[in-house]
Amino acid sequence: MSQEAIPVFFLGVTGYVGESLLSRLVKLLPNAHITALIRSESVVPAFKAAGVHEVIHGSHKDLEIIQAASRKAELVINTADCDDVDLTAAVLAGLKERFQETGRRPVLIHTSGTGVLADAAGGTLDPAVAAAAYDDANEEQIKNIPTTAAHRPVDNLIFAADQAGIVDGWIITPPMIYGPSTGPLPRESMAVPITVKLALQLKGLVRLADGTSTWDNVHMEDLLDVYELFIKNALSAETRATRAPPYSRFILVSSDKYTHGELVKIVADTLFKLGAIPSAEVKQVTLEEGIAIHPMMKFLGTNSFAIPSKARKLGWKPKHLNWRADVAVDVERILKSLSNA
Repeated sequence: MSQEAIPVFFLGVTGYVGESLLSRLVKLLPNAHITALIRSESVVPAFKAAGVHEVIHGSHKDLEIIQAASRKAELVINTADCDDVDLTAAVLAGLKERFQETGRRPVLIHTSGTGVLADAAGGTLDPAVAAAAYDDANEEQIKNIPTTAAHRPVDNLIFAADQAGIVDGWIITPPMIYGPSTGPLPRESMAVPITVKLALQLKGLVRLADGTSTWDNVHMEDLLDVYELFIKNALSAETRATRAPPYSRFILVSSDKYTHGELVKIVADTLFKLGAIPSAEVKQVTLEEGIAIHPMMKFLGTNSFAIPSKARKLGWKPKHLNWRADVAVDVERILKSLSNA
């Protein structure tokens, strides 16, 4: 990997994944000049201390600012909104201008999610989905993910720009993430905090149908290892000199699997043990009843199966293999943060 100074534009640096990735990026690319889009001025000192060199004040709606910053970058990292088509279009417009000026394809590391693989189940495992897991080494399978799938409109913008030869577009696709963030400010993931808040609201928990719907998961530190591997690979001279099909740069992540029923039971048991809810009982509800309780229940009850062949080929070996114990620790930490809020 080249040791030349690399202009980097970082979107989503203040989020759960972004702030954790920042500390890894600073060590991986010590000569990088990192520019970050940050909305709140109050957190700027913390992120500058963590390694951000230049701050652009703004939000994801400031598309002209985002396009201009992307134009100046050799590497854009987006851990922000994987469903914001306008945001990604602005990034790609800036990177296209960069390519037209330099003749050199800039690199985009975009964060999607394995929700793109999810079915419409209502809390029950679909054996057919389990038997046909998506393997990122199967480029034809990745290409044929339905255009109506979650996150797919943004992914397809990146595939098209990559196919046109104006960008090397790497799409990192995490599943459910657990574990603490490691950045300058405490952040949390999505599935576990939502479930904890729901349990506190209901003074107990519910599961959809029999709770057998299944997803992949990964610990934050293991996910950061994937980012580090692929950022290093994307910037290597060999990779930069090679043109490859865009679907070859779609990277799935998975270290283990969990069921919806297991997750809610761990949350309920932990909160009950801590005296936060009166019972650890988990009640069964239909999909319609679950959505009425919280709209996210629709997504928590889906199936999504991923095989991370490309990360494994680069030598990725997850180190955090006891997700049940780690999620219980997450629940304790989240409860404490909610109590102190």
